[in-house]
Order: sequence, then C-alpha cells, then structure tokens
Amino acid sequence: MDLKDLIPIPDLLEAKDVLVIFPHPDDAELTAGGTVALLTAKGARVSYCSATDGSMGCFDPAMTREKVAAIRREEQVKAAETLGVKDIHWLGFTDGFLPDIETVRRKIVAVIRKVKPDFIITLDPWLTYEAHPDHRKTAMAAVEAAMYAPFPLAYPEDIREGQEPHAVSGIAFAVSSHPNTVVDITETWERKIAACLCHKSQFPEHVWNSVYAPVLMAKSREIGQRIGAAFGEDFKVMTMSHLHIFADAWRV
Repeated sequence: MDLKDLIPIPDLLEAKDVLVIFPHPDDAELTAGGTVALLTAKGARVSYCSATDGSMGCFDPAMTREKVAAIRREEQVKAAETLGVKDIHWLGFTDGFLPDIETVRRKIVAVIRKVKPDFIITLDPWLTYEAHPDHRKTAMAAVEAAMYAPFPLAYPEDIREGQEPHAVSGIAFAVSSHPNTVVDITETWERKIAACLCHKSQFPEHVWNSVYAPVLMAKSREIGQRIGAAFGEDFKVMTMSHLHIFADAWRV
C-alpha cells in the first residue's frame, strides 16, 4: 500500500477558503499567483497574510522605510485585486528583521482562527539553500501556527475573545524541493503576470524583462511540461498529519 493511500493528499483546487501566508509583498504572486487566480475564479475565498511591510525592498538610499512600506502596501493591494483577493492581513513586522518564529507564530495563529481557512499556502521552510531569514521564519511560523491553531489551550486568550480553535485540512508549500502537485495555470498565466507587474517598485521594466520574466517563464514552462500544460506552478501539498512524527513525509 502506498503512503498516499494511508493519508491522502488533499486537492488544493477543491479548497473553498484559502489563506496565503507570505514574507513580503510580491511573494504570493510570484510563487502562487496562477493558482490563486484559479481558486478565486472557481468561487473560493482567498485571503492574504503578509508577515512584513516590505520596507527593505529598495536600492535608492534617498528613500525611507516608511515611504517604501507605503508604496509596497499599495502595490500589494492592486496585485491582490488583480487575482480576486480582497482580504489582506498585515502582521506589520519590519522587512529584513522578522523576529523569532514564536512571535510570528503567535500572530499567525490569531489570523488562522479569524479567517478559518480550510487550506494554507505558504513557502516551504525546508527549501534547500534558502538564504533569506524572512522566508524561512515566515514559512516555519505558518506551519507551526497551523499546528497550534486547533488547540484551545494554545493562546487561550484568543478563545476568551471569541475566536474559536480552527484546524486546516491541508497546507501547500510553494517553491518546494519535493513537490507532489502540479497546477495547470495556463488559463491564468496572464493574470499572474499582470499581478506581478503591479509591484512596480520591485520590478522596473528593465529588471523584469532581463531577469524575472525569462526566469519565471522558463520555470513555469518546465513545471507545466510535467503534466502536458503550457504553464504550471508546483507545490508540496500535505495534511497536518504528514507534518508530525512522519519520517516519510519528504516522499509523500
């Protein structure tokens, strides 16, 4: 019997309520924008949760963090609307200086209990060679928060304030070294690109055309070829049971 028969992998595209948790403005669109567009087109409610304010994302020494944060917030709102996402939760941590995972986890637990998603999309905290601490911390905090959110004695102050414990049915890790799910985003490819281009501060035309566009297109085509699609996004999709004392989780 295959491990997938014992604990089946949930179908991401059947999710009705999805929370996308990401470190910075633009991460959601780059890594999962096509899938988000597919979900909203099918009638799913998709909410965003941005861990940081994006205020380090600038190479102009004349700018201030406050100005950059304001620009990136506006860009993220436009990008989200392009994909059909209207609900954004901002944790407000400083870009590049995300605190310890426990502090971030606590805030994400509160968002999970408020939104009550059946699925979470985030980055893979175990991605090989990931150097950005905001990426590693946000993703790990998201996984831990999903683990803690169902337990009423974890942060019981939430319960006293009327937020019920909540368990998610699945979690999808974008940009994973061990993906097990490919989503055909051919029909939403143009919307994904349009959403990415809302982040003008991060992707000036010359940078987008010379670096991001060719890399993103090549990788999306490579992923899509696995299922005979023009463009694809891949994920490591798991249940919380796969993420607790499960030695074979890497090969599920």
